[in-house]
Amino acid sequence: LATLEVRVLAQDSAWDFGAPAYSPDGRQLACTAAHSGVQHTAPERLALIDRGMPLAAAAAAATRRKPAPAPSWRLLSDPAWDLEVEAPLRWAADGRSLLFAAECRGRRPLWRCDVATGEVTRAFSVTQGIELAQALAGGWVQGFDVVQDARGAELIVTSADSALHPPRVHAHRAGAVQRLEHFNDDILAGVALGAAREHCFKGAQGDPVQLWLVQPPGFDAKRKHGLMHVIHGGPFAAAGDTWSWRWNPHVLAGRGHVVAQVNYHGSSGFGHAFKHAIMGRLGQLELQDIEAATGWLLRQRWVDGRRLFATGGSYGGFMVAWMNALVPTGRYQAMVCHAGVFDRVSTFAADSYLQRPQDLGAFYWDDPAKVRAQSPASFAATMATPTLVIHGAKDFRVPDANGLAHYNTLQARGVPARLLWFADENHWVLKPRNSRQWYGEFLGWIAAHDPGSRAPSR
Repeated sequence: LATLEVRVLAQDSAWDFGAPAYSPDGRQLACTAAHSGVQHTAPERLALIDRGMPLAAAAAAATRRKPAPAPSWRLLSDPAWDLEVEAPLRWAADGRSLLFAAECRGRRPLWRCDVATGEVTRAFSVTQGIELAQALAGGWVQGFDVVQDARGAELIVTSADSALHPPRVHAHRAGAVQRLEHFNDDILAGVALGAAREHCFKGAQGDPVQLWLVQPPGFDAKRKHGLMHVIHGGPFAAAGDTWSWRWNPHVLAGRGHVVAQVNYHGSSGFGHAFKHAIMGRLGQLELQDIEAATGWLLRQRWVDGRRLFATGGSYGGFMVAWMNALVPTGRYQAMVCHAGVFDRVSTFAADSYLQRPQDLGAFYWDDPAKVRAQSPASFAATMATPTLVIHGAKDFRVPDANGLAHYNTLQARGVPARLLWFADENHWVLKPRNSRQWYGEFLGWIAAHDPGSRAPSR
């Protein structure tokens, strides 16, 4: 700031850097580093830039026009630790470790990396109390910070949710945990939530695949229940032990369906190989995983095979259109496709147009057959399942021409379809009144095609 000079701290054409955070003494700069020059899906890893002198000394040298030592960078975390570091990065007050969140098998714990050794461990032990275990052993850390309190002890504050509650704020000191708010307790006390369960089954390529089930309130394993797939977007995302105000599984399960969420190949939090496996063949492994989950579920005595539904948004919407084309007619009674890719070529109008060819393995003009083979529109002749299509006019991630073409195609083929088009929404439905309409249309469509539908509660 004193000289207005700009100095490059780390530069490598094969690496992308982000989320910089200075150590307390200013000698080191932590950041994330992704080897994107090798693979565009390369995970963010923890890196360290050695500045060579404290910030104050560097500033003094700059005012005297003396160049500071050239910084160098290195990876900090062990490559064998196969999870993806997520911003922000926070230094412990003593400068000996870094804290960050990273997804791990449908959860997002808080982690600590020892700067001297690069060893990564959980920031908290699950033996430190039931409340702490509920807050951080499972669940999803949405935000956190770390400081040194007046007594010189480390104080960490977290905001974390779970599949059974919205975010809660906790303070953590040396194994003790204290909840700092109770904002939603009174409201949730009058709401019945079903249980959330984690399962594992054999999916594509013989790999273990995670499945989350949210049961309706009053679930009875001796009775038959409808089954609703809720397919997550991304694809580099994951369903899990977390709360959502959009696509809330408890709301979707509230009329008696069991909600199934499959963390198919391509999902985050299961290692880089699992994430990268779908590149150049989008839809193939994911469909095998979802159908394997359906097969496993149909073997459970509490699933009614006449009441299967498939729903999803964004990449999950692409999967719904893909399933409509490639899964035998009659497997699912109805589908809901929100903001889903229908045509890979027209989706080149998206804001992410340069990333999509990397995922597909080709530009559409270089290898049109390869791109068409990953596009639901190419298989429209076999689409026959009734579908509710939802899209926003301001969607720049998946332009609404996809939803309109999907709906028009179903109409032209004589397939029962309904279009919910929001003139004032983007890729997500964010306005409260629109969200209420979204849920009403969604649940109404399922009920209209469910032979065992229960009357909606008011």
